[in-house]
Amino acid sequence: MIFKGFGVTDWLDRIINKDSKEQYNLALCCIVKDENEYLEEWITYHRKIGVDHFFIYDNESKVSVTETLKNLGLSAYATVIKVHGRAKQVKAYNDCLIRQRKSSQWIGFIDADEFIVPKSTNGDLPAFLKKFEKFGGIGINWLIFGSGGHKIRTNQSQLESFLLRSEVGFHLNSHVKMIVQTKYVRRSIGAHLFTFIKDYYAVNENFIPITSHLSDTSVNQIQLNHYFCRSLEEHIEKVERGLADTTRRKRSIAEFYERDLDANKVEDRTILNILGMVK
Repeated sequence: MIFKGFGVTDWLDRIINKDSKEQYNLALCCIVKDENEYLEEWITYHRKIGVDHFFIYDNESKVSVTETLKNLGLSAYATVIKVHGRAKQVKAYNDCLIRQRKSSQWIGFIDADEFIVPKSTNGDLPAFLKKFEKFGGIGINWLIFGSGGHKIRTNQSQLESFLLRSEVGFHLNSHVKMIVQTKYVRRSIGAHLFTFIKDYYAVNENFIPITSHLSDTSVNQIQLNHYFCRSLEEHIEKVERGLADTTRRKRSIAEFYERDLDANKVEDRTILNILGMVK
């Protein structure tokens, strides 16, 4: 499926999908560009914690995401949509909401370098979400992980390779990514923020309303491991890929060193403990 700039109208899509039935309890949506090597671990991990399906927007990857997933034997778990152009993240999110609103009760909108870690339910994400069904969605705080001193890619599991992260109070950890209930959400207005129908809104893990892309950092029950740095080699590749949500600024190598200074303070094996519980 290919949409150049998402030229199909929203109204037409609503008509097409109005009679579709819910197939999934929980899905994830992401946009990727040349991140194929990370998809197997990302999909496999999230399937283990209860994600049913993945809507992946392939933004001009050199190697087709469809072909990669076919070779990995993961095609059955993903719907791949090709999209062309720069800064298409928000448009991809809204396209997903329009097309998949009826197919899944919950859709989480995260990146391929982000992993959801439901701690209070021992890795059972659907069980965790049960507590939030009367809300429009839940925002999960980042915990930014560093390079762990790796200059070149490890060619091993990133969950095992990068075990050092920032302290909880690190200022960037106040960013949230959201899992929304499709029947209550209106649209994405940014990579971190959505609007909802009247009387519905997103909350954090403590049921405190979220009104922006930030929320006071709270990760006692659930956290979002954000492998922002990875190795220096991989960050250089990230710089070359560019940003998915804006053309107004560019990534830089300096950003790696700035973030990495604060992102290797605490050893965190929580995600490995969760994997041990859900195998």
